[in-house]
Amino acid sequence: MSDCPPFQEPMILDASVLIDFVKADRSILKLVVKNVGSLYVVDAVLGEVNQINHENELVEIGVRVIEPDMKDVDEASQMSGPTSFQDHLCYLTARRIGYVCVTNDRNLRRLCMENHVTICWGLELLIKLHKAGGISTERSIELVELIHHNNPRHINIKLVNRFKQAIGDSRSDES
Repeated sequence: MSDCPPFQEPMILDASVLIDFVKADRSILKLVVKNVGSLYVVDAVLGEVNQINHENELVEIGVRVIEPDMKDVDEASQMSGPTSFQDHLCYLTARRIGYVCVTNDRNLRRLCMENHVTICWGLELLIKLHKAGGISTERSIELVELIHHNNPRHINIKLVNRFKQAIGDSRSDES
């Protein structure tokens, strides 16, 4: 968990990270914006997030919803491979504007790395928030455990334990 740059840069969220945070506690995104950096999401991604009924729900907590550039839409529609159209838009937007791409999706991460787009794991946002003093150790652990509970396939117990170590908590489970 060390890909995320230590400085504040604008970040674009993919659906996987947005879903994890919105299901756990969407207000945490407001704290990330306040303490870590600006958050953006491409409007095409919102269709993948059942927990969001209207983009205003994100705007209220400080996440900026942006429309993709038409050149990015054209390029994304031409791209193939295991990455979705929406993930291609996240990558292309991050590349064009210089955003950090925040994703847990391995295919999107690979695409970004191959093309020198800075990436960050979703849980790294919580680590940065904790280190900035925006959230307590206890609340960080509650959130990561809830995210794990909601998404055990992608946020497994090994990641939970690595997260606890990263924030300096010694209560990692060995199960």
